[in-house]
Amino acid sequence: MSKRKKTAIIISSVCVGLALIILLGLIFTGLYVGWGPFTYLQFDSQERAIVEKYDAEERQGEIVFYGASNFRLWTEMENDLSEYKVQNHGFGGSTDKDLVERAETLLYPYAPAVVFFQTGSNDYVSLSGTDEDKVAACMEYKEYMFTTFHERLPEAKFVVMGGLLLPGRSQYTALTQSINDALEALCAKYDYMTFVNAEEMTFDGENYTEELFIDDGVHLNHDGQLLWCNNYIAPAIENLIEEYGLEELRR
Repeated sequence: MSKRKKTAIIISSVCVGLALIILLGLIFTGLYVGWGPFTYLQFDSQERAIVEKYDAEERQGEIVFYGASNFRLWTEMENDLSEYKVQNHGFGGSTDKDLVERAETLLYPYAPAVVFFQTGSNDYVSLSGTDEDKVAACMEYKEYMFTTFHERLPEAKFVVMGGLLLPGRSQYTALTQSINDALEALCAKYDYMTFVNAEEMTFDGENYTEELFIDDGVHLNHDGQLLWCNNYIAPAIENLIEEYGLEELRR
């Protein structure tokens, strides 16, 4: 074998190795969003980590955050919401169907008093058709999902976070706003559901607050997480505690 061919083989092997390392890093941090076996490897890894961190027998009746990567990557959640009994059950790359499929392990065993849901563009980025078609498809499944969760958790209060308007997915801004409008209408139908709209936090109608995101423009940095927490999430918790007398949710 010539020296040139050997060099090419070595370079190719190094490139493949680096690509694999990067992919595995994305999978286990929750930043990978994709389909197929890598996605399930990612989900399985994150599910194990959640179950190991939160003992379902000991952590009953608390506030569970259940959703995709903007929950998953909020690693300081418990510190930022330290006055409340919170658990972060987010897993990166998840869609509504994934949330339903993993609920037997990640949601129902904990019998939460309150569930915060964060779902969004992972559900519709792969859909085809008009925006109206996408809204209809997403909302049909969301209504099924929330009904299913309520049947299994009839005493729980649900807080549905509206989809954030993302600079890294600006082509979906109008679609996200339409889905948020539909979500708000859905939540208004049920006394156990509350809708929280944080659209203005990341988009003023003309410009995105890019400084609240990491480089991908999709995931909040800690400044963004704190703003989300202090202006939207903590007030929603306080409202529920006051309305339903859920003082046991405080530490």
